[in-house]
Amino acid sequence: MKRWGEVERFFKVGIAESGNHDNRNYEDDWGERYQWLLERADSTDNYAAEANQTHAAMLKGKLFLIHGMLDDNVPPSNALLAADALMKAGKDFDLLMLPNARHRFGAYSPYIMRRRWDYFVQYLQGNVPPKEYQIGRPRQP
Repeated sequence: MKRWGEVERFFKVGIAESGNHDNRNYEDDWGERYQWLLERADSTDNYAAEANQTHAAMLKGKLFLIHGMLDDNVPPSNALLAADALMKAGKDFDLLMLPNARHRFGAYSPYIMRRRWDYFVQYLQGNVPPKEYQIGRPRQP
């Protein structure tokens, strides 16, 4: 799995939605499935090298973090951990925390889809997206 330190050389724009930025703050059965046990026999940490906050200073380009405040899968603190590291590293990024949203955003899904498209239109195409476009609804004059 690639992390910021590796992908920053390739991606100009990234969006992390409901991101599990550090497996040490998530369910042990998820990370251990792919990375084995948290601690190695020599007492080193299997997960530290892949924790996004350890690579925050290497970020280049644009990054948009999106997370539901009621996420019952990945705790919202994971997004805040990444945001804190980015701020300490003096990096510019965008953060959107959704009140009353769980892991897949529920009623906010159309809004997130538009915000995702707007982000790519602005930072990949260099264009200005239509203001407050509503997906699935005709624009009101």
